[in-house]
Amino acid sequence: MSFVKNHWFGLFVSIIVFLFLCVFTLVLIAPHQDEQKRGFVPCTQKMAENLYMCNDQKICILKEVINNTFCNIKVIGEGIQLWITGEQSRPWSNYFFEPKLKSITTDGIEPENSLEEYYQNTPDISAEMNELYKLNQQLENSENE
Repeated sequence: MSFVKNHWFGLFVSIIVFLFLCVFTLVLIAPHQDEQKRGFVPCTQKMAENLYMCNDQKICILKEVINNTFCNIKVIGEGIQLWITGEQSRPWSNYFFEPKLKSITTDGIEPENSLEEYYQNTPDISAEMNELYKLNQQLENSENE
């Protein structure tokens, strides 16, 4: 008991840091893009929108990151609650899932087909990139003058 009395603050901080690292790891591993907006996707989108509105204000950015952390904790808590009530089979089922992504098409053409067509029409891509780099340098030089 004297150990707890002497080291209560260190134990408390260690528990907080451990819980934060667990949440960080769960969020890091979970998918962040999903067509159905499941899991941490709404939190990530809300944070991105709010960070855009911050306009490099440090306090605003810090506030949004903290709000995002609490939103992520809420998603984890909802998963545990849904598991306890029997609405899902595992506590992590609401944020660990196979994401469903929108298929990207341009005018009804599948991306693979349009890429193959681009490669056929542009045989020397590195020369094109070098030309774009030179044009970029010329533009920067003209803006600096």
